[in-house]
Amino acid sequence: MRQQTAPLVPTLASSIGRNGSSWALTVALSLSLVASPTSPAHAEPSRTRLDAMSREIRQLRAEVQALRSILAEIAELDRQRSALLARAIGVEPGNGSARREAGRGAAATPLSSSGPLPPSELDAPTGSPNPLAPSLEGAAPGSVGAAGGRGSATGAPVVHRRPPEVLSGTIRGRVAVPPGEPVAYVYVENLEEPAVHGKRVTIQQVGKKFVPGWAVVQRGTAIDFPNLDNIYHNVFSLSSGNSFDLGLYNSSSDAKGHTFNEAGAVDIYCNIHPQMAASALVVPNRYFAKVKPGGEFEIKGVPRGKRKVVAWAPGARLTSQWVDLEGESSELSLKLEPKTMGHTNKQGHAYGSYE
Repeated sequence: MRQQTAPLVPTLASSIGRNGSSWALTVALSLSLVASPTSPAHAEPSRTRLDAMSREIRQLRAEVQALRSILAEIAELDRQRSALLARAIGVEPGNGSARREAGRGAAATPLSSSGPLPPSELDAPTGSPNPLAPSLEGAAPGSVGAAGGRGSATGAPVVHRRPPEVLSGTIRGRVAVPPGEPVAYVYVENLEEPAVHGKRVTIQQVGKKFVPGWAVVQRGTAIDFPNLDNIYHNVFSLSSGNSFDLGLYNSSSDAKGHTFNEAGAVDIYCNIHPQMAASALVVPNRYFAKVKPGGEFEIKGVPRGKRKVVAWAPGARLTSQWVDLEGESSELSLKLEPKTMGHTNKQGHAYGSYE
């Protein structure tokens, strides 16, 4: 047995040198043990060791097969990731040289977004994009800057893809405004944007009047009502969605205010003095414009689709009209009607004799 087995040991050792296989090493060691001199007393323990080694060899083979499967899955995932990255940067999958060139170009010059971005709650617009429609606080129209590329934590370039382009157009037309109205506005109602934060305007109470007598603000804006008279006033509104009651206070008290969170027209009164009246328009987005003295208006940059356009003036009822904005522009005409004169106090009753 020693003569037959001993020549196999160098052969397997040579096989180990060529293949580096762990299971071949185990077989070689096993055969070397068989080839060594054994006495009958040691034959049974040798067979036990061979059985144990055989089990280990089978276990090693199973583990190697499992590792091969895992490596194949990793290779497939890496191939899919490379294909997705190639499509993201506009390179055909499999084009290794073009992919490397695109990677170097992205690292040298990060892509940026030059298209308009949706407004966020931290950087909401402060007024109409139309220079003819300033908000009461005189804020300039909101703008959005470009977002440049930044490196990741690993140093690899991060590619910023341009957001999908939103087709837009211009809504223009005319509004018939009742005589005596100090101002008129139009806005697009069915386009929601996040409410603004930190915006405040002021309407004073002076000489038993609201000064100014109107305001146009975006949803989320607060209006302060300081009382500069030494007599008491009680500012309130019963308008749906924006009702409030500031209670009694005079010039010795701090100014009170209210945040307007619902779009629409708001009628504002004093619960003591019926002649005190003001009106506020709360618009839901940046798409609004001031009506020119001749009745013309123009709202630019409106996303295309079926849009509801609303007209407002301090002493008039809201009026609206739907328009299909499918091309570069659409036109329409609106007519405002005066409000019914007179109002009740905050309890819904007629005012008393005091003024």
